[in-house]
Amino acid sequence: MKKESSLIKSTFIIMIVSLVSRVLGFIRDMLIAKNFGAGLYTDAYNIAVTIPETIFMLIGLAISTAFLPMLSKVKAKKGKDEMYNFANNVINILFIVSLIFFIVTSIFSKEIVFLLAKGFSPEASALAIKLTRITLLNLLFLSINACFTSLLQVNEDFVIPSILGLFFNLPMIIYLLLFRNYDIVGLTIANVIGNSFRVAVQIPSLLTHGYKYKFIINFKDERLKQILILIIPVIIGAGANSLNMVVDKNIASSLEVGSISALDYAQKLIFFINSIITTSIANVAYPLMANMRNSGDRIGFINTLKKSILYLAILLIPITIGLLAFSKEIVTIVYARGKFTEYAVTLTMLSLIGYGAGIFFTGIRDILNSTLFSMGKTKITTVNGIIGVAVNIILSIFLSKYIGIIGVALASSIAMIVTSMLLLRNIIKIEKVFKIKDILLKIGLVTANSLIMGLIIIVLIFVLKNKIPSILLLTIGVVVGAIAYFILCYLFKIEEIIEIKKMILNKIKR
Repeated sequence: MKKESSLIKSTFIIMIVSLVSRVLGFIRDMLIAKNFGAGLYTDAYNIAVTIPETIFMLIGLAISTAFLPMLSKVKAKKGKDEMYNFANNVINILFIVSLIFFIVTSIFSKEIVFLLAKGFSPEASALAIKLTRITLLNLLFLSINACFTSLLQVNEDFVIPSILGLFFNLPMIIYLLLFRNYDIVGLTIANVIGNSFRVAVQIPSLLTHGYKYKFIINFKDERLKQILILIIPVIIGAGANSLNMVVDKNIASSLEVGSISALDYAQKLIFFINSIITTSIANVAYPLMANMRNSGDRIGFINTLKKSILYLAILLIPITIGLLAFSKEIVTIVYARGKFTEYAVTLTMLSLIGYGAGIFFTGIRDILNSTLFSMGKTKITTVNGIIGVAVNIILSIFLSKYIGIIGVALASSIAMIVTSMLLLRNIIKIEKVFKIKDILLKIGLVTANSLIMGLIIIVLIFVLKNKIPSILLLTIGVVVGAIAYFILCYLFKIEEIIEIKKMILNKIKR
């Protein structure tokens, strides 16, 4: 019960902190949309930013995913000092690997851009190549950032990792607000500066936990070999997941001009939701589950997993319904200003509808992947990731021909549904004591309550649309929908809602 309470409290705090950080991210995206619209410049910028992020998914994420459970194991058996020595060894090796990737990809940046955006015009391709040679510097920061974040999380320090987005976004916002003669190159440089800030800001917190950097490189460390065995399938799985984004943008490059940017703007909206809710829950649950397994607390491990799934359902299913109902209003409010035309609004709205259908299942996939990573079952995540990519590629090609850009986004959502269901089946097979019947019953109640909420919102839209401004309509819809939803959940006595209510009331009383 104590661990479940810790999960609720830590997640609640991180959600609030993350919200502030993500709002800054939206301000950044709104400024980019206002000043650059959705066209050649943003298409080139988005491809350039995607390249190091995709490579990072293959290196940094793979290392940190296998890294955190090993850190937890070393800490439990040999203490913090040995954990930090091991961490320094991994960090140094990872930096060398990242440096090699930086040199190689810088040399072949032209070929990489042509591979990822074959439908680009010569002008767009030339700009994308120029920007890519700048963004590849991010490789050196992203990998170290992942390791530092893992160290903080294994020490159950969750706040600093949750506000890294704030320091990432500030240089770009300052650039767009203060520099009159800005261009897309300057924005790209600001992006790189932001990534360097994410590394620097974690150092003071690491020092308070007793971390000291040492130049250690020991390829013979047996624990390193264990990580290497684990990360091979993780690299494949992470690469498979990142390929979903690459496939979407590759196919979109052959659709209407601005399609890549529309998908990117829609993905940012989805990321905003997932980063506040899914990432907050996963970032707390993952290290807690890893620590529980290493201390032999199997019951606590299962209960934390169950609670994580139910919190996702309680928060993400109603958000999905609301997002689909207010898709045009959301895009208009967030992006429709300056050079962001009605045409761009329509493309982004269609993309948002397609991606929005998979929000809950994206959250389930992330939680279940984290669960399997904490168990060391990386091969399972790899196989399911590959299946998800295959589904996405086939459906993206097929659906884009018939329903255009919404088909590209919808294919990703369907792939998420398939992947999350396969992962759930695997966990049920591994953990025999993990019973899903009670979870499905509560998810069914949450879904029914969300649909009733959706009907109420639709009636509101029908009555008030064109009578009041979009932002007022959205505000009224969110408030009324949320009140109706939580009343229904409370009436149906969904335990997790009552727990959240008690926690909030206790905080207010204090």
